[in-house]
Amino acid sequence: MGFFSASKDRLVETMAPGLLNTSVLEPYGRLVDFKLNSDAGELDLTLELKGEAEPLRVHIREYELIQQSGRMYILIHRIDTSRAWLTTLAENLAVGRKIEIPDDVAKHVARFL
Repeated sequence: MGFFSASKDRLVETMAPGLLNTSVLEPYGRLVDFKLNSDAGELDLTLELKGEAEPLRVHIREYELIQQSGRMYILIHRIDTSRAWLTTLAENLAVGRKIEIPDDVAKHVARFL
């Protein structure tokens, strides 16, 4: 990982939890750990979800960020979670499909592209 990539990733790791917790994730729980390796196209997330006793771990093994027609999307190619059923659900409903990133999050993400 290059110096600038690593620095950018650490900055995103610092900013992402607060941003996501106050927008997208608020109704469901909170992001407690966020690790990014943009060179490898990987994300590791740990979430504490409302009503769940154990944290959920999500490992996105390969992703792309796509800007198209003024919108930003994430395209997930491979994903694993700490819940087998959720991994299967994500593989069936999310992998290989563009998922729109909300505008309030996308404007921050665009700064780091």
